[in-house]
Amino acid sequence: MKKRTLLIFIGVLLLIILIPIKTNAKKKHHETLISMGEFKITYYCSCGKCSNNWGTKTSTGNYCKEGKTVAVDPDIIAYGTRILIDDREYVAEDCGSDVIGDHIDIYVEDHETVEKFGIEYKKIWLIKKKKE
Repeated sequence: MKKRTLLIFIGVLLLIILIPIKTNAKKKHHETLISMGEFKITYYCSCGKCSNNWGTKTSTGNYCKEGKTVAVDPDIIAYGTRILIDDREYVAEDCGSDVIGDHIDIYVEDHETVEKFGIEYKKIWLIKKKKE
């Protein structure tokens, strides 16, 4: 009996370690998703070529963070807006001279990643808190 319990415990522990748990905004009851349709997605880093020598400082005064910061056209998506792309949440904290209209530029740490992903088209969702 002890051996079986130990094996079950080890199995559950392995599942917890090996299966990443993802926070998905779609499951939060106090938030709602608003479809913005399909946007052009590009990537940028802090190199001079990508950032026009601005480095990691954003147009809102924050510093870029991979997995969080995106550049948007503030006439389309307001600064501070939370955005869902491929079940990952980002924050609109930056803009760029080439980011116009239905275009989002995702910040990444290195230029190799920028070149690897190139240009994609993806569905974009705005994350809004539900009014109570």
